Amino acid sequence: MTEITDLATLQEAIWENNQRPHGTSQAAAAENILAQAELLGPEAEIKAVFHLISAYEFSADRHKVLVPFARALRLWDQDPSVFDHAGTHALFWDFKWVTTGMLDLPRVPLAAIENWLTEMDRRYRLAGHTDRAVRMSEFYIADHVGDTERARRAFDGWLAAERGEMADCHACETARQGEFYCDEGDDAKAVQHWQPVLDGRLTCAEEPHRALARSLLPLVRLGRLDEARANHMRGYPMVKGSESLMHSVAKHIEFCALTGNEARALELLADTPGYFQADGEPEPRMGFYAVTALLMDRLVALGRGDLRVTGPAGRAWTAAELAGHARTEALTLAGQFDARNGTTAVSGRVRAGLDAQPLLDRLPLGLRAVLPAAGAGASLAGVVPEPGVAQGSVGTPEGPTGAASADADDVAETEGDGGAGEMPAAVRAALDRYDKARENEDLAGMRAGMSEAIDQAGDAAAPGWRAGAHLQLSEVLAAEEDLPGAVHHAYEAVAWADLADRDVAVVARTRLGAHLMAGHRLDEAAPVLEQALTDLDPSPEVHGEGTLVQVRWWLGDCAAARHEPAEAAKHWLAAAQVAQHWPEQDDHAMLATLAAEALERAGENLSAELAYERAADLWAETGDALRQVRTTRAWAWAVRGRDVAEAGRIMTGATRVCEAALADSTDPDELAELRLQLPETLEQHARVIADEDVETGRFGGLYDGALAEAYALASRAESLLRESDDVARWCRGALLAAELAVESGSTASGLELVAAVEARIEGDEELRGFGGHASWIRDQVTS
Repeated sequence: MTEITDLATLQEAIWENNQRPHGTSQAAAAENILAQAELLGPEAEIKAVFHLISAYEFSADRHKVLVPFARALRLWDQDPSVFDHAGTHALFWDFKWVTTGMLDLPRVPLAAIENWLTEMDRRYRLAGHTDRAVRMSEFYIADHVGDTERARRAFDGWLAAERGEMADCHACETARQGEFYCDEGDDAKAVQHWQPVLDGRLTCAEEPHRALARSLLPLVRLGRLDEARANHMRGYPMVKGSESLMHSVAKHIEFCALTGNEARALELLADTPGYFQADGEPEPRMGFYAVTALLMDRLVALGRGDLRVTGPAGRAWTAAELAGHARTEALTLAGQFDARNGTTAVSGRVRAGLDAQPLLDRLPLGLRAVLPAAGAGASLAGVVPEPGVAQGSVGTPEGPTGAASADADDVAETEGDGGAGEMPAAVRAALDRYDKARENEDLAGMRAGMSEAIDQAGDAAAPGWRAGAHLQLSEVLAAEEDLPGAVHHAYEAVAWADLADRDVAVVARTRLGAHLMAGHRLDEAAPVLEQALTDLDPSPEVHGEGTLVQVRWWLGDCAAARHEPAEAAKHWLAAAQVAQHWPEQDDHAMLATLAAEALERAGENLSAELAYERAADLWAETGDALRQVRTTRAWAWAVRGRDVAEAGRIMTGATRVCEAALADSTDPDELAELRLQLPETLEQHARVIADEDVETGRFGGLYDGALAEAYALASRAESLLRESDDVARWCRGALLAAELAVESGSTASGLELVAAVEARIEGDEELRGFGGHASWIRDQVTS
């Protein structure tokens, strides 16, 4: 560690220690830093004290935080002027979590916590802060110990107080306030209160992560199942593996356990084995053990008590064994809190959670929902609709007419024990109506026929029959542009296919993914498509390469929407590798372009250059001059930071492609677009070789003669735009040429262009904005 001799070396030592993982070693180093810093005077001591407070907060020594915080208060009382703005803010801000954070540690006496709350109230008043944070902290204490009357008073005071400098993050406050309404039994009010967080108007580092988890069961109880499912699919990836969000992980497991998704809950439990460690904090560990016990009890109730499950390290566990152990651990920890608090509120809440009953028999999530070692369901041979993602047709989710046209007799075919015997006459009649409607291309009739067949078949139908019927109905609904209905039945198809045939489940997930993508529900689509990818067989006789490419393509779209360009590039490059062998190369070219853009956003510049070059060549191969030009320009910009001269040569190539296409094309629409792209390419070439200073706004050449060359390019672009009907576009081009003319020494030519623009915009309100740029160029000349 850096030897601490002054404030600079102190700051360096603190920075070094902050690079260490949170834990006991970091806290011990912070203690050593403080011991050295106190020799340098109060200013250094204050900085070191707050560093130690932070180190304790994120370690197993969290209970020690009160000692350095009390020291900070003594330093404040001795001389507040020694505290800078950051130190003053930290002192009062830390009061909140130093006070209420101790609630999570049963070894800290309740009387001590109440004393800290009183001290916080007094000091906030003296400092002129609003009492919002004080009332919030009082609410946390009262709610924790089960003092409902005090909790309600404090909660009302919290809401009524003005938000000041010490108020918690608005998103965090909103999320916690909604939970209070939920605890009171008003799920609708809770969800309404959470809405600004759920829809992204209020966010922070841990929101909407927590609010999404909190909303799951209230939404189920309200019957808003699609929202509950979406919040789970969107929210779990945000909290997966996070120790600070253990509560939220537990809520996702609880949601799965109470909605017939025990298999999904087991997967989530297996994601987080570290949560079982004995040195974890008592309060979140208590909640995690409680939800583990709830899940294990569900498995026992399903007759799967002998199932091998993830549990505390050191031994193997069955569901039945872990159920008892987790229940004991949760109640033991709850008892420690109750002993400290002098109430039974904590154990009461834990017991209520342990005894919670399922809210639904099942809520299909689109993910594999079969418990390990469960018996396989019936086959779907002869029932499978076409996937609708044929090789060479990748891109936009395809319409469902092909996928909805499988023969109704195939759909009706029953297999396995669940389908033995003759088909009921009512089912047969409904399928006949479906068949007739399909022959007449009557979507409404198809929908009515298949819906009735599903209703009439009921629980007696085999899983394979159900999967095929729901999938076909989903495709019909998509053709009618009823995406919510299509999604609902696709979820059903996936759930039943999982019980019947894994290959068909891939088809169902792919179609579900298509509907979710079409509805811009990418957070839901991603985990469904990831599951499909895991099980997908690209051989022609099973799912085919087209399905593989489509799934990878969509996963790239999902990653890009999450602002994960490296992940997006991985999927698009993998898809491109498959598509490179196809006779038609349009998909390959588009995937190469998307991958290049993603690699550039990810900072993988050399890889992006190669991908852009490959994509430009592919667009040339397909004969798409417009895309070739655009991609070549992007390639030039990617190269610019490494080699300006090379970037200029690439831009020249783009210009030549555009000129050649203009000479050869006979399509009026393509010609019109090319006439716009040629001046755009010339202008971009000019900007590539003439660097614009971000502070002054003036251009400078990146090599000898670059400014003159840039002016020539921009001047040609201006002449091409001169006769354009888009006057605003010409003004932009003319002013670029004027600016480059002035910078390259052709001042007279530049001022002529400025005058031409000024004359053209005179009296035109819509073009008035160009006057400022024109005046600025004149000012550069006179200055």
